Amino acid sequence: MALLVAGFSLFAAAQAAKLTSVVVPGGCYNLPDYESAGPVNAGFAGPWVVFVDQSVNTTAPDNACSMEGFGSQAVAWEQEEGNTIVVKGYIGIVRENDMAKSPLRCMDGIGFQAFVPVGDSAEYRAVNITDMPYSAELMWNLGSYSEPIQAYYHYLDGVKQEGIFFSSHNVTTWGISLQEGMTGSGGEPWWMIRLLGPGSADPQTGDALENDEYRTFIRINRS
Repeated sequence: MALLVAGFSLFAAAQAAKLTSVVVPGGCYNLPDYESAGPVNAGFAGPWVVFVDQSVNTTAPDNACSMEGFGSQAVAWEQEEGNTIVVKGYIGIVRENDMAKSPLRCMDGIGFQAFVPVGDSAEYRAVNITDMPYSAELMWNLGSYSEPIQAYYHYLDGVKQEGIFFSSHNVTTWGISLQEGMTGSGGEPWWMIRLLGPGSADPQTGDALENDEYRTFIRINRS
């Protein structure tokens, strides 16, 4: 994992230089731990967690964020759709890094999936962002009300940087904010992440970040 000070330097450097996000070519093939054959006769990469990388708290004297390096957590909730109860949820970040993490993978021809709680067991379900720019949270099992996630490299002034990052719309910066515990998080507080892409600013105030929200990248482990 990148050192925290490296995160500050990259965010600071990005203000004075050109940080470019480039889609990782080859689908899942160039992601960590790729196997040419796997479930449903498709190649896949993973499983691995995604984690908070190079987070910045602009309200702290040292810009430090307590969740730096913390990994992914599936948070479930139920929604009534017609006469059916559909289980879906968020891909968030654990409150404490010694808590159980939720792994993700990339399947050829399918895209990103997360291992999430479904009933009394767990299954891999599709991971996307919501299709509403102001609330583009990272979620699972959204169905048609979603947009795909992709993996990106970072280039700073044309020089490739370390890591592979989760994102969409060629934007790799996320907002992260602490949420109260709920049934789907086991009653524990957790960190929600939303993409700071086009149209993500508060429509009333124009502020890029919400109250108590910080900037971060979301990085694939072992990249």
